[in-house]
Amino acid sequence: MTQPLISVIVPCYNVEEYLPKCVESILNQTYRNLEIFLVNDGSLDRSGEICDEYVVKDTRIKVIHKENGGLSDARNVALDIMTGEYVTFVDSDDYVAEDYVEYLYKLIEENGVKLSVSWHQEFKDGASVSMEIRTRPVSAKPIDLDEGLAYMFYQRKFDTTAWGKMYHRSLFSDGIRYPKSWLYEDLPTTYRLMMKCDYIAFGDYCSYFYRIRNTSIEGAPFKPLKYESCIKIIRQLEADKVTMSERVRQALDCRIVSFAFHILLEIPKEKKEMRCSLWNIIRRKRICVLFDGKARKKARGACLLSFGGMWLVNLFASYGKSRK
Repeated sequence: MTQPLISVIVPCYNVEEYLPKCVESILNQTYRNLEIFLVNDGSLDRSGEICDEYVVKDTRIKVIHKENGGLSDARNVALDIMTGEYVTFVDSDDYVAEDYVEYLYKLIEENGVKLSVSWHQEFKDGASVSMEIRTRPVSAKPIDLDEGLAYMFYQRKFDTTAWGKMYHRSLFSDGIRYPKSWLYEDLPTTYRLMMKCDYIAFGDYCSYFYRIRNTSIEGAPFKPLKYESCIKIIRQLEADKVTMSERVRQALDCRIVSFAFHILLEIPKEKKEMRCSLWNIIRRKRICVLFDGKARKKARGACLLSFGGMWLVNLFASYGKSRK
């Protein structure tokens, strides 16, 4: 039986140092029936030239050059023209195992679902490859929607990242797109895609390698857009919360508090209005999170310390900042 076409979307912006390894890892996939979109989002370095060089190397590659519009816009442009039955995303400073696509597709096929998730391995920029730990592929059972959303909001087995997942194209068919000009754009999007599924499939296998670097959005210094995006996302989450079960709402509260703490700890002290806004969100939810045995220990610890004031939270955070 002919394998379905799978689209791989790679947004590229000023990543000339990392792009070749990323693209090579996609070209070397054991699953061959791919269309690969390299979306040059107005790069100021040689990223666009590197994309063009790969077009002549492999006919599966399609390059889109566009003015800078951000990560969401780059993904959306490719989503609008892709022809694959399924789609997966790879960030251009990361790379994937040779069976990344095959494994995600097998999870979908074997479990009869429209969305699959695999594990990932984080590594710091410049770290030795030997530090990366692989796991062996294992069989996975489908997870019902509530269980999947709870896992994701508690950040236990996987998170809201766009990458590390495979989606049937129908999940995007009614206009769901990544919000343009928002940071953390995957957080308000992934759960909405998941809510269109009765079941998803999660495989406890590391096939995606996520690079942590200081020049990424996550590692960049604070700017007001981080706060503005955070507030918009929390408002959306609260609006959609009414459609969720009690079990999922409890997990969502934990996610909101973790996100609010994450941004609050970046905001300079002189930005009092911003800090106060996030602090009030935390205060309203901290009791519930504190007594939620399924919540992350770090989130519960931060909620407990918050009763002593921000200085205690800041001291706690100094021992290691987590992802949002």
